[in-house]
Amino acid sequence: MKFHISQTLGEDSPASEEDYYATTVVVPMSRPDTAAEMLRIAGEMVHPSEGLVIALVISLGDAERTNRFSEQIQDVIEAFRNTDAGHKVEVVTEIAISVSRGILDVARERGADVILLGVRRSTQGSVKLGTVVENVISTAPCGVLIYRSAISHEFDRVVVPIDGALPSVIAMKLGVSLARQHNIPLRQMSVQFDYHYDPEHEEAIKRYEDRLPPKQDLTKTIVVSGQPAREIVRDLNADDLLVMGFAQKTDFERHIINDLSNQLLNLAPGPVILISQHEWHRGIRGTIEHGIARLNPQLTQVEQNELIWSAEKSAGANLDYIVMIVLSAALATLGLLTNSVAVIIGAMLVAPLMSPISSFSIGMATGILHLTRRASVTLFTGVTLALLISIVMGVLLPIDTPTEEMLARGSPNLLDAAIALVSGWVAAYATARRGIPAALAGVAIAAALMPPISTIGLGIALRDIDLAFGANLLFLANIAFIIAAQYITFLWMGMHPTEDREGATLNRSRAWWIVLFLITLIVLLIFARLGSQAVDEAHIRERLQAEAFHGAQVVEYHVISSVPLSVQLIVQSDHQIRPEEVEAAQKLINELYQQEVQLTIVARQVVRPFDPVVALIREALRAVFPRAQFTDIWLDEADGITLHAILQDYEAPTRDQLEQARQLISQALNEEARLEVAYQQKLAVGNSAAKVDDG
Repeated sequence: MKFHISQTLGEDSPASEEDYYATTVVVPMSRPDTAAEMLRIAGEMVHPSEGLVIALVISLGDAERTNRFSEQIQDVIEAFRNTDAGHKVEVVTEIAISVSRGILDVARERGADVILLGVRRSTQGSVKLGTVVENVISTAPCGVLIYRSAISHEFDRVVVPIDGALPSVIAMKLGVSLARQHNIPLRQMSVQFDYHYDPEHEEAIKRYEDRLPPKQDLTKTIVVSGQPAREIVRDLNADDLLVMGFAQKTDFERHIINDLSNQLLNLAPGPVILISQHEWHRGIRGTIEHGIARLNPQLTQVEQNELIWSAEKSAGANLDYIVMIVLSAALATLGLLTNSVAVIIGAMLVAPLMSPISSFSIGMATGILHLTRRASVTLFTGVTLALLISIVMGVLLPIDTPTEEMLARGSPNLLDAAIALVSGWVAAYATARRGIPAALAGVAIAAALMPPISTIGLGIALRDIDLAFGANLLFLANIAFIIAAQYITFLWMGMHPTEDREGATLNRSRAWWIVLFLITLIVLLIFARLGSQAVDEAHIRERLQAEAFHGAQVVEYHVISSVPLSVQLIVQSDHQIRPEEVEAAQKLINELYQQEVQLTIVARQVVRPFDPVVALIREALRAVFPRAQFTDIWLDEADGITLHAILQDYEAPTRDQLEQARQLISQALNEEARLEVAYQQKLAVGNSAAKVDDG
């Protein structure tokens, strides 16, 4: 049986034989004395030739106990392999933090169709499902089958109570499959007390009935009593297998208390099977839903409670938190002042900011308002203390200009927001999945928060308002995106406000959602504006290089202040920047901004060693101008060969001298060349000049 209702509901033809088998069944091995019976049930569910039974052994860290248990069940597994059916069995040992988490992870990773769990009939007449069964039922990515054993493991009739709901269809499908395999009668009992009529479900049940051979006994009974459990039990004996369906993804314990399923589970004299299965939509939508469910590591109720307890503990500020904030802030500030990436990384390793942020996000996801409030106070305390530390250190250890690491955090962009978003996902997932080291997530959080906080303080100490504002914007963006990412991740993993959770208040927690949404929206708008400004600045740099600075590169473009508008350019070239180029740049920027701009240009000249060609050119020029100095020489080969030179001399060169120099250069290059010379007159003042004049 293939436990996918979407493949059977709504079909015109009866389900095929293959449709009654599961491909992969996970059977947790909890007791050696029940292992054989659980494997036998799994063998009746799995495909005879293509199916796989996974005998799962969960290890909670005790290697000796796990090894001893594996040896005890080895004979049982070998006996199951050697049966006439010849089922494929794989023994899997999973190291997990809890039994339920190990079962869920293996079922998800191996793509199981069914998880088979066993419960024992209590001698006191009451079946206790336990937290493992409850956690697996509420978060399983596939169908779940619960088998309650009886005194006798054999049965000679299958009984299926139905009430018209979808779980009844699932139960009927399994009942027909078991009746066919054992060639035994099947009895269908329609419970009219709370019957849910659905034409699609009725049609599916009828199709399954038609799969029984004509000679096989099928009886139908209508139960109209106000207490149907007693009437059903009255017709059962110890050799009857009772098959019932139940709804998954619900609080199973509460669902079956004092209802028909609970009474039959406790009162039925023979073995009982409870089965559930997701209902996927048909087609592509169903495939997508099924895939998402298998990729969603839902947290069990126990894991959620453990996260909340841990968040309660880490939401408050203690001495360790204060000390680590001081040390990490000092390290981050020193790293920024010395422009040392290694020191900044060291500050990330010790920063404890993940604890209050994760507690805040868990409080939002679960609606526990007092947890959110405590975490926000702790986070505010840590941020304020780190800010004060950086301001004091910036005053005591002053520097003239911001370092590159400081400037990098004073100019945020959308990439920084993306980093914060991913950091939040990493932190939330690592916090929820205890197998991942939480320290890794702490580094991701600290990387996004501690350096910007220290940059804010240093900007205030340096009285650089633009630097402090940019770092503050980066900090707000990071913290907003980290909390939003964590909140979404915790919701994705199944954490949400519930009425039975102590301190959970959905309505009040919505205020935090609104505040977070507004902050995120404002930050996105500002970042979008900054992104647009960056695009504009890139366009301006291209215009400057193309129209003002020929052969030079505008390396950096900084808006120093907005009122009045002041712009600084860092221009790099292998020749001197001429005054006419500066004038052209000034006119172009005034035109682009449509206002008078205070322009400052810092020139970086690249000095390259002479190559043989330049050496030949210098020799040719010295032959014609022996007393002149050539401060710069460069070649332009864009349209032929053009030699540019800056000549300094007491007298201007004549046209004949220039032509003679051009010819010599052409001979040296073996190609006709053009010569453009910028003349700079040298003036001599004093005795030496007088001697020249007298001569």
